[in-house]
Amino acid sequence: MQRIRLNERDVAEAVETAREFMRTHTISRASWWLSERSTPADVEERLLACGLTIVEGDHLIDGMLLTSRPPPGPAGVVARPVVTADEHVAAILAQYEAFGTPAERRRDAAALAREFDRERQADVVATFAAWLEGRVVGAGRAIFTPRGALLAGGSTIHDARGRGVYRTLVRARWDAAVARSTPALAVQAGAMSAPILRRLGFEKVCQFRRLQDVASP
Repeated sequence: MQRIRLNERDVAEAVETAREFMRTHTISRASWWLSERSTPADVEERLLACGLTIVEGDHLIDGMLLTSRPPPGPAGVVARPVVTADEHVAAILAQYEAFGTPAERRRDAAALAREFDRERQADVVATFAAWLEGRVVGAGRAIFTPRGALLAGGSTIHDARGRGVYRTLVRARWDAAVARSTPALAVQAGAMSAPILRRLGFEKVCQFRRLQDVASP
């Protein structure tokens, strides 16, 4: 839920509308992204009163922007868009490992393969994987727009960190955006990724406050 501009009397109704959508589509959790432009002024307090929660360590998120070429990754790391269902599955499994995704929130290989087929039918979203010594050790997505690419899910498995995998994934997605004549990257960065992105040239342009809503059993 983004670009939240509500009247005071509409907050509770908006929450219920979102929850009805979650029930209809069997969605277990939703993120509400607030900024200094969200309305009403006390919208965060009103959403918390409706049952949304703050996730410790995942509340304040920097909105960051890059409009100049980032440095390349090291020679031993290769990053590119996935081209097969098996590569897509391996990339998402690497994200699960990197983020410590609980077992109950992990999709099986068949569901991930179907996701790959859906992505191939459009020219908007691409999943990138990073290989080190012949295995997939990191992944990230790019959502392409007429103004640039939005990065999401950039991650590196624990035993491959510190070897330039994340940096290589950023550069690969920059090159993809340049190829589309939209040389800009935007990202919503938490405490773990923001310092790395600053070193790569990203600048903070705003800050989000993320709230989470979890569906009732």
